[in-house]
Amino acid sequence: MWLGRGGRRADAPKPRAHGLPKNRLETLIDGVFAIAMTILVLELRAPATLGPEGLGGDLVGLWSRFATFFISFIVLGVYWFANHQVFHFVLRVNRTLVWLNVLFLMGIALIPFAASLMGTYPQDPIALSLYGAVLGLLAALGYVIWWYLTGDRGLIEPGLDPELVHKVRVWLAIGPVITPVAIAVSFVNTTVALLIYLVLPMVFIFFNPVSRYLERLRETEP
Repeated sequence: MWLGRGGRRADAPKPRAHGLPKNRLETLIDGVFAIAMTILVLELRAPATLGPEGLGGDLVGLWSRFATFFISFIVLGVYWFANHQVFHFVLRVNRTLVWLNVLFLMGIALIPFAASLMGTYPQDPIALSLYGAVLGLLAALGYVIWWYLTGDRGLIEPGLDPELVHKVRVWLAIGPVITPVAIAVSFVNTTVALLIYLVLPMVFIFFNPVSRYLERLRETEP
């Protein structure tokens, strides 16, 4: 069956958005992401006093804070983009979806704190475990939000490709599977756990089924 713009089947009735408009929720989401991403940089403070190795040595000593900033900024960027893509298919929102997203945003707001803790104590498994727990919470909530959206609730475009729905579910399940592994590894080797947190957003970037799906739609458009 041919799919029209936005992934809707050509023979599907034109959707009518009843209920709460989605733009207010999207505005809240964008605002929380912007604030969280800005707060991350506040942990990158210049050294108050110079050590015996000078400014260069002190900056090298801040490697964990720079690494945590980089990982966390990319993680937030990945989640923002994924959320933006998901809302491409959303027609309206209801109370349940709003509160699921509020819980999701609560996890987003925790990222700067978890990143600050990990950047300060990069060799402490508790700090790395807390960071992994926050990432796991976000991944699980992202999966639940997509599962809820794609149920028979009239929240998304009718006739959305079932194969895409399945692929996105598999894609979103990566986080809840990998983060517990990283948490366990942090008690054995904190460096390996840090590398897992670095690789995780890259997996989401390069194996994004929604991006490939939308790209194919654009290629088939006249």
